[in-house]
Amino acid sequence: MLRSPSSFSRNIDWNLLKTFHEIVEARGVSRAGRALHRKQPALSLALKRLEEALDVKLCRRGPRGFELTDEGMLVAETCSSLNALVRNVPKRLSNVAEDLRGKISIQVISSLVCDRFDAAISRFHDRHPKVEILMDVTTWDSVAAALLRDEIDIGVASAQTLRSDLTYNFLFDELHGAYCGRSHPLWGKTFDDPASLSKHAFVLTGADEPDLLTAYRAQHGLGLEVAGLSAQLDEAKRLTMLGIGVCFLPKEFAAPDVAAKKLWPLLPDRELPAMPIFVITNPRSPHKLARQLLLTEIGFPRPGD
Repeated sequence: MLRSPSSFSRNIDWNLLKTFHEIVEARGVSRAGRALHRKQPALSLALKRLEEALDVKLCRRGPRGFELTDEGMLVAETCSSLNALVRNVPKRLSNVAEDLRGKISIQVISSLVCDRFDAAISRFHDRHPKVEILMDVTTWDSVAAALLRDEIDIGVASAQTLRSDLTYNFLFDELHGAYCGRSHPLWGKTFDDPASLSKHAFVLTGADEPDLLTAYRAQHGLGLEVAGLSAQLDEAKRLTMLGIGVCFLPKEFAAPDVAAKKLWPLLPDRELPAMPIFVITNPRSPHKLARQLLLTEIGFPRPGD
């Protein structure tokens, strides 16, 4: 006696349906075995198990060759439909990616300069133009909290410690140089020892300053005298160009103004502190295709790859 439809679908071995489909396509168990590189007894056993689960005879094998019963033709038609649906899964997934909609929320530290990240955002938009990209600037220490509250999809920031409940993918090392403006008395000078700057007043960046840079300043006695303060790097740079004080700024961020002779680098590259910048995500957040596709564009593998 047949089980109820819901009970049957829960308990049936779906591989039996796939095997039956291959037998029907090959017009016989022996031919299917050769096509699938499987032994005939195994296929015969699978066919028998399916017939027992359905409590019907699906085919006849004899002098006249392989023939489907009426019940067998009905099951074969169903299996053919299932096979077509499964075969179409990759194409449907591809269409989903191509026609992707929705939003992706990103928080980055201020004045981030990274060609790799920018190029990934551009490629992502080209491939998924219907996805709205929301980008906000925040301090490095706010990113983790926003991710854990599921307020954002991706964070790009430095990190003093790597939390076990977040995923950190290294993006690049951000060098921070010490700069002054044209009217500052140190303009045109270069110092091999960072401690040589300890007697001069600094423009600090407050909450936007990474812990590693704070430790570097403390190590060399820098910034004990404060001439200016701004958590916005653009405004800290403005104060520096006005000659208010010495300021640590990301090297690539300051580069255009160095080239324009508005800022002067006071330390050689070998003395500059490097801040590792990470693309940070919350692995426990609900799966979001847009987030994973953007991570792939940046060059990070899918989970499990």
